[in-house]
Amino acid sequence: LHPRVRRQRQMCIRDRLTMDAYDLITSGLQLRKLLAKRVEPIMEEYGLRPVELDILEFITKENIDTAKEIIHRIHLSKSHISKSLEHLLEKGLINMKEDEDDRRIMRITLTEASYKVIDKVNVAYEQCRQILTEGVSEEELQVFRRVIRQMNDNVNGELE
Repeated sequence: LHPRVRRQRQMCIRDRLTMDAYDLITSGLQLRKLLAKRVEPIMEEYGLRPVELDILEFITKENIDTAKEIIHRIHLSKSHISKSLEHLLEKGLINMKEDEDDRRIMRITLTEASYKVIDKVNVAYEQCRQILTEGVSEEELQVFRRVIRQMNDNVNGELE
């Protein structure tokens, strides 16, 4: 074979085996579309925006209870998070209370009403998980979990 043809074939094989930036980005976009499709009815029912659902999930799953922690986790501006927290407060989905030891800190807690929203979101997330993992072995999922954690750590390091 001519060296150029051999090199092109090697590149084609390598390209099929590796995920390029485009594949990675479009996969993320597809996942976002699937999630949006599943949670959009919940957002409409409760009059919420995606970031507000994210805040409720972070409070629940990661035991976050201050605006500062939410800002650090979501990487949005303080004003954006404050506005979202105000909206959640108005909707009766969170409570805010001064910290007993440091009056500058407002502690966020979930209300009973928020758990109804979170339960519905979790059902939608589980549906998405089932779609995503169909035909994927447990071993492949374990590798994926390790890889996605490392990718998230890489992104978080870049955003900080």
